[in-house]
Amino acid sequence: MRDDCYQAKLWLNRNYYSSRQLDADKRMLSIIENKLGSGVANYQNDGTGGDSDAARARHEDTLLEYSEMRAKIEREERELLQEMQKTRRAIDRLEDDDCKAVAIDRYISRLKWNDIADLEHISRAQLFRVHGKMLEQMAEILKKEVVA
Repeated sequence: MRDDCYQAKLWLNRNYYSSRQLDADKRMLSIIENKLGSGVANYQNDGTGGDSDAARARHEDTLLEYSEMRAKIEREERELLQEMQKTRRAIDRLEDDDCKAVAIDRYISRLKWNDIADLEHISRAQLFRVHGKMLEQMAEILKKEVVA
């Protein structure tokens, strides 16, 4: 793989870890929501021995944790959406429709290679040929203009 194609691949993949972090944070938010949703049971069984003030304080701490996590997720979602829009604008500049389809499936929808091959009704070998062609085109696009 040429260096410029490799750089194009890195650029297209730049949102992958942000997306995974966002998914992990959403799972954490779900855990916090479950803590809040079972508030009555927690007041009785949270180890405070019936001390309602301590239980209330823990509940307030959980509410604060929920609020902070929700704000973090909203910020991550905004940032990821902006970067995904840049990626989509660059993909839309591709000339070949097969290349566009593969790029969208892989770098926007984040599908696995086998799933893309099934959706596009092509072999894995053909899929990787199209992907290589797409990376060559994307390298040229990224060279010509700064994708903003």
